[in-house]
Amino acid sequence: MLSSGKPNLDKVDLEAANKDEKETLLEHDSDYDEEMLFTQPSTSNGKKKVDNKMDNVKLQIQGVTDIMRDNVQKVMDRGERLENLQEASDRLNMTGNEFREAARKAQRKAWLQNVKSRIIIISITVTIVLFIVVLDIMVLYLVLR
Repeated sequence: MLSSGKPNLDKVDLEAANKDEKETLLEHDSDYDEEMLFTQPSTSNGKKKVDNKMDNVKLQIQGVTDIMRDNVQKVMDRGERLENLQEASDRLNMTGNEFREAARKAQRKAWLQNVKSRIIIISITVTIVLFIVVLDIMVLYLVLR
C-alpha cells in the first residue's frame, strides 16, 4: 500500500476521519440544535428544524453585528470626546501660559515702580539733608563773619 512513502487514503478513510472530527468537535458541546447543523436530516420536518436553527443563527449574527456596530459607534464617540478633551487641555495650557506671562509682566512692573518710588524718596531725603547742611554752613559762615 505504501509506494512512495505517503499513506494512501481512500474515500472510506476520509469519511471516517470527517466523522471522527465532527464527533470530536461536538464532544464538548452536545446541544441537539447545534448537532442539527452538522447532520441534515432527510425528512421535511428536520429541514424545518434546520431552517429554524439557521434563522436563530442569523438572528444571533444580526444581534452580534448590532452590538459590534454599537461598540464601534461608542469607540468613535469616545475618540471624539478624547479629541475635545485634548483641545480643551491645549486651550487651558495656552491660557495658563498667557496668565503666567501676564503675571511676570505685572511683577516686573510692580518691582520697577517700587524701585522708582525708593529712588524718589531717597532723592528727596538726600536733597533735604543737603539743603539743611548747606543752610547750616551758610548760617555758620554768616555768623562767623
